[in-house]
Amino acid sequence: MRRYHFLYQAIIFVAVFVVLGCSARNKDEINSSIVQIPVTADGKDEKARMPKIEFERTTHDFGKLIQGEKVSYTFTFKNTGNAALVLSAVLPSCGCTAAQFTKTPIMPGEEGTITVNFNTESKKGMVNNSVVVQANTYPSETTLHLTATVNLP
Repeated sequence: MRRYHFLYQAIIFVAVFVVLGCSARNKDEINSSIVQIPVTADGKDEKARMPKIEFERTTHDFGKLIQGEKVSYTFTFKNTGNAALVLSAVLPSCGCTAAQFTKTPIMPGEEGTITVNFNTESKKGMVNNSVVVQANTYPSETTLHLTATVNLP
């Protein structure tokens, strides 16, 4: 009986840890009432009450850079839909690229930004990177493209 006592304590500890972990709340949490689901379960579009992300441009060419340079570019977008637009993630394709983006809901008619920072430290020649933007739109992903020609110093 005594040998199972440790096992019972471990099970209780794990259960308490799981319950506490599940009940923890993120301070930056977005109110779920403003997030619209793009497609119903039966596949019918509900575009009448959906956000729509529209970029001024989805590509940027940094041109010729010298290896080691750090550059940035800001993509601007607008919510041309009929519901609040929420960006859930902005995912660069490479560790040499980082992105900051508007984290608050963008209401219809409002604009937001995604600033992409590119570090050419270990790059050489023609570089093509992408940044995938995930949002509560249909389709749920938009890809931004970055190009540059990196020359040795």
